[in-house]
Amino acid sequence: MLNGHGDDLHLVKGQIKYNFSSNVFYKGCPTEILKALAKQVEGIQNYPSPAAEELSECASIRYQQPAENFLFTNGAIEAFYLIAQLFKGKRSTIVGPTFSEYEDACKMHNISYTVVGKEDLDSFNTDLVFICNPNNPTGSVFSFAELEDFITENPTSTFVIDEAYIEFTKATKSVLPLVEKHKNLIVVRSLTKTFTIPGLRLGYIISDASMVEKLKTIRIPWSVNGLAIQTGKYLFENYDQLIFDIESLLKERIFFQDQLRAIEHIEVQETNTSYFLVKLLKGKASELKNVLISKGILIRDATNFTSLEGEFIRLSVQSPTANKQIIKALTSWI
Repeated sequence: MLNGHGDDLHLVKGQIKYNFSSNVFYKGCPTEILKALAKQVEGIQNYPSPAAEELSECASIRYQQPAENFLFTNGAIEAFYLIAQLFKGKRSTIVGPTFSEYEDACKMHNISYTVVGKEDLDSFNTDLVFICNPNNPTGSVFSFAELEDFITENPTSTFVIDEAYIEFTKATKSVLPLVEKHKNLIVVRSLTKTFTIPGLRLGYIISDASMVEKLKTIRIPWSVNGLAIQTGKYLFENYDQLIFDIESLLKERIFFQDQLRAIEHIEVQETNTSYFLVKLLKGKASELKNVLISKGILIRDATNFTSLEGEFIRLSVQSPTANKQIIKALTSWI
């Protein structure tokens, strides 16, 4: 799905002032990162390391795991397609409604798959299981204990846990500590959302060293560019100083949702993150999207998520000014 998920700003003609279609941290990339990146621009004259292994060393220090457990990728997207390539021709369970790229990666590599709801989970008999935690687009979460039970009780299934938004919630915690205990676990993380650097494309896999070695054999060299590598090094060296305040962000989201709930004919869904679904009880999501674009506002039409029934849009908390504008526009449209 080259288009239709995430931020499709590149498809919009005209000026967008307020972009609600992306889940990245709304205040933008910290200026310290931009300054550090500017100092590295001359480095584009040289080839970067083929496998970005220096970033594995940086992640190893932060997470206290062997560097051999890490593989850095061109965004989390590359990670999902690499995993699907490794398991080509196998069978997969996808817990949905969720990020469409799991399905697309399975289709590309001839993996048969079934999308099941969180409430329908019992046991797994497929080679792969994709779980987004926190989930996109719903913002729902699995607890650490729930995931540990799944992984432990289903040793013949490999669990791919997408933690791209793990730093956008206080309702659950990362399963990274389980990597060294379970060879059937692959965790996928992203630096894109947390630090608002989607244009650099920087994600990573954490898994058993033998699994990482298999993935390395099928990935292309230099998939992570030199500027992304240098930025990643800076991020890991200054991680805790650069990361946003999750408590403040969640407070802003609660206030924003409360305001939205005052609008008739929409149903604001519960969430554990800064993004959430809104069900339209009147009108079409596609129509609303077009109307809002004419007002300089971009939203995510969420009607194409598999197993999501009804007319939905996805919103992510933005600045107070932006939030006021979409509330005004939604009220007028309804």
